[in-house]
Amino acid sequence: MACARGDEGACGADEAEEGTRSKGGTVSARIWALIAKGQFAEAQALIAESAAAGLIGQEQATRMMERITLLTTRLGDIAARLQRVANFPSQLKNHTLFEIKQMLERRDYSLATHAQLKMAEKLIERPERLMEKASTLQH
Repeated sequence: MACARGDEGACGADEAEEGTRSKGGTVSARIWALIAKGQFAEAQALIAESAAAGLIGQEQATRMMERITLLTTRLGDIAARLQRVANFPSQLKNHTLFEIKQMLERRDYSLATHAQLKMAEKLIERPERLMEKASTLQH
């Protein structure tokens, strides 16, 4: 949730030692701030421009794009097998991870309970772990 709140370094940003700036540090911080605010189109454009200009490295640009992809994943986009887990919060199918994290942060339980929001968050963030659990339960 720290990334959705915009906490510095929480989205995977490279952390520089206090008093020093890494290459592209200001641009990097600006991109992470855009991501934290849910301004994904702007962040993607800035990532592309910054990577092309050499202000951020390709590895960092890739991490940023992966984070955007994860945050924009809708619960209904996860594997059908995971959508059949007990108590699947189907009312959240059209909501993205970013939106779910915001609901948790604001303690907005108008669409789902805290437990359902946490389950939805885990289903999107760690589907492979949950798939492993489902496999071991079936055997």
